[in-house]
Amino acid sequence: MHFNTAILSLVAAASNAFAAPALESRSEAVSAMAAVPQWTIKSFTRTCNAEDTSCTVSFGIDTKTSPVIKCSYTVTGAPASRASTDGIVCGPYTISSGWSGQFGPEEGFTTWSVVDWNRRLIAWPAYTDRELVNGVAVTPDKSYAPQTLA
Repeated sequence: MHFNTAILSLVAAASNAFAAPALESRSEAVSAMAAVPQWTIKSFTRTCNAEDTSCTVSFGIDTKTSPVIKCSYTVTGAPASRASTDGIVCGPYTISSGWSGQFGPEEGFTTWSVVDWNRRLIAWPAYTDRELVNGVAVTPDKSYAPQTLA
């Protein structure tokens, strides 16, 4: 009986020693979301060749505060539909992208970053491979809340 009590006491003491540290007490959190309208990505289309070695991506960026900026670029790779991009300039925006198969290759998706460095804003549009039917615009258009860049 005393042995069981001693073991339980040791386990309880050890669990306290390895417990996660307490979170710091802070006054308030601030929102990372910018106080601007959502950005709508219009007519997002990806068109790949039969070999999937070249894809053309095109879409419009509608911030609701400026004219729509049209963006179109070609990405190559094997497969091009999963190739990352970086530093593509579309008007005042810099575009980058990366594909993920973290949920399995049949559940793949691509996330883009659309950055307005002048206004220090970023939006993260993302589309599943299922949404990106070859050459067909995604419908309906999707809107994304921009975040502020520190």
